[in-house]
Amino acid sequence: MGLVGVALCWLAGCGGEKEPSQSGDASVEEVSGPVADGAAEDASGIAEGPGVPELGERGWMEARVIAHLHSAYSHDACDELGLDDGGAPNWSCVQNMKDALCAEGIDVAFMTDHPSFLRDQPFEDLLYGDSNVGDLIHRDEAGEAWGVTYSCPEGQGGLDGQVRLLVGFEGTHTMPLGIRRHFSDTELYGTSFRTETPSEDLSTLTGAVRAAGGMVAIAHSEEADLDWTVIAEHDVSAMEVYNFHANFIELFESGQLEKIFELDPFVGTLGDPADPDLAAIMMLGTYPIAALEKWRRVSSERSITPIAGSDVHENVILPGLCAFDLCAEMADEYPNMVQALSSEGPLMMPDGERLDSYGRVFRWVQNHPRIAADLDPVKAVEAALEEGRNIVVFEIFGSAAGVELIALEGEQVLEMGSEVSVESGAMLWARSPSAPIPGRLASWKDGSPAVITGTIVRSHGGTSEVVATAQGPGAWMQAPLNAPGAYHLEVFIQPLHLVDALGSASLYAQETYRWVETGAIRVTDP
Repeated sequence: MGLVGVALCWLAGCGGEKEPSQSGDASVEEVSGPVADGAAEDASGIAEGPGVPELGERGWMEARVIAHLHSAYSHDACDELGLDDGGAPNWSCVQNMKDALCAEGIDVAFMTDHPSFLRDQPFEDLLYGDSNVGDLIHRDEAGEAWGVTYSCPEGQGGLDGQVRLLVGFEGTHTMPLGIRRHFSDTELYGTSFRTETPSEDLSTLTGAVRAAGGMVAIAHSEEADLDWTVIAEHDVSAMEVYNFHANFIELFESGQLEKIFELDPFVGTLGDPADPDLAAIMMLGTYPIAALEKWRRVSSERSITPIAGSDVHENVILPGLCAFDLCAEMADEYPNMVQALSSEGPLMMPDGERLDSYGRVFRWVQNHPRIAADLDPVKAVEAALEEGRNIVVFEIFGSAAGVELIALEGEQVLEMGSEVSVESGAMLWARSPSAPIPGRLASWKDGSPAVITGTIVRSHGGTSEVVATAQGPGAWMQAPLNAPGAYHLEVFIQPLHLVDALGSASLYAQETYRWVETGAIRVTDP
């Protein structure tokens, strides 16, 4: 495949446990941009919204959640050095994870290690709790550990300054979240959520997950070996509409192999360097749309929550492809990448973090579930993921404040995840985010130059259409809920606010990217 292909294959994890495909569900019409076909309203938006109380006044808060997260008990995590010869975890790698969860303000993290290692460990060991530093192990009435709260430095952690972590696992598409104990039948760890898997086996698995206190999510929804009907017919609470590993594969399979060298401005200080935290922008223009299409299809049939998978492993090791002057002819154009590929190892960035560090990937994409303010954080997050109240945010472009998706049925406010009848006379209201808000390490400060476009998308019967659109930050849209289907908000961004931060890669700021994907409000026939 040539030098560039080999390098990108290393980044994408080619030859791993999975065989991704992007064929997806061809019956779903792609809505790939802010001006897709459909009966869209005037893009000027609606100056005045519906006049309902703001989120907090309605009793909700927005949490930060990481789903699909690997650690030392995954066979391919921590540079494939997760466990030593005696089976002890790589504590340096574990500490990187814990530090990043605190520093990035995560409220709840769902660990999803691979079962080949996880199923053989005592459940409490999977939590990495350390009472010596103030971590608190949560136990049931029998004294068995089921979760952990990590103690964070002052000013870090989630809404209450702490991080909760629960255990799950990732098999082939099978991704239970928040199980409280091991399965009594360890063979169930090997059940794959594929079209070819017998339905009774999948029902046995989902029943075991419920019995263990968890919920089932689907990983790598973009892959063609799992039909949407199988997801719709079983007890699945959430599914990925985005996964970073899938995006690497999409880039690789699209034939854009030269993209790896476009990392050059991000990985060194030569030339006009770019903010290393923006490196992921080079692949976000090639979105694995099949996962989103499949979620739309399932969502049109029944409620299911969209989530983003970080899929972080801290395991990207680049080969020394440019050793012995093999890349001499590219040194003038790509000096930073030639230097980075001159020796084997993780791709280190100018800020001292590796490209695939826990913190950096957490800063790229997050889940923002709407949680009840009066509930315990774990219970509140799990309820939100069960009930469809989640917002996927590509934080690489900045935090997205002010997103709304509600329905008004008379004076009653129905939240994201609700269901109404087509005869209800309800009106859907959606609001795009305010201007992007920089994260704690962002090299930019003002998000106002960004061009923001919100779209309300209706999915029904295998097709999707835009029914309303509006441009600008904080722009309201409305659509009558007079046709069955799932209605959700998609927000696109042209990140002109990143021009300076992107340095010589500033052309990426001229493109349009997905920024926000919300859960849906469903409309049913009478």
